[in-house]
Amino acid sequence: LPPDLSRELKPRGLLLSAAVSPSRVVVDKAYDVETLSKHLDWLGLMAYDYHGYWDNRTGHVAPLYYNDGDTFPHFNTNFSVHYWLKAGAPREKLVLGMPLYGQTFTLADSGDVRLGAPSAGPGKPGPHTGNAGALAFYEICDKVRHEKWTVERSPDGSMGAVAHRGDQWVGYDDVSDIHRKTEFIKELGLGGAMVWALDLDDFNNNCGCGKSPLLTTINHGLRGLPGIPSDCT
Repeated sequence: LPPDLSRELKPRGLLLSAAVSPSRVVVDKAYDVETLSKHLDWLGLMAYDYHGYWDNRTGHVAPLYYNDGDTFPHFNTNFSVHYWLKAGAPREKLVLGMPLYGQTFTLADSGDVRLGAPSAGPGKPGPHTGNAGALAFYEICDKVRHEKWTVERSPDGSMGAVAHRGDQWVGYDDVSDIHRKTEFIKELGLGGAMVWALDLDDFNNNCGCGKSPLLTTINHGLRGLPGIPSDCT
């Protein structure tokens, strides 16, 4: 299919791309990386949803590197990127996906807020997105700013922020985490960045970091422009 689509689209000046899995199992069983790399203009690596309420334990939505508290050493962005590169994907065609949302959990014990703590199900739906198990970044930063959720970060920067209050727990990427991933893209010479999704950023500046702070961080970082202060949540 990719060769046929490429033959039809490229003479018309159109791009052909695909959103691809970060899972090594899927890469091995479902993709012909050589063919995809040859005929697609870029490969959008969906480096998120490594963890969620389906795990029955807390975990970060999109860790950059392996963390000692994580379940598997291959459930992280760094591993996925290098696995695709090793499989033959050209680095200039590999585009890193980043989440503008967090995966949420209801803790089994509100006193146990560590990474890997047992969970009793998805977190409560957000007031605007309305889906149990996930919150938009603008909903998360609103909870941090106005509901005084506690924010914690890994000392080694291996994964993004987590926030919790009572029996609710969320793992997400804030401005500093998105900046770190943007630098990661540049260091490896990857093709660029993509996000899921535009409408999940703080597009109305409700949280005081400017309009669409995560998208702005990516844009400024890739273009070498001054960024948003890293302490802006």
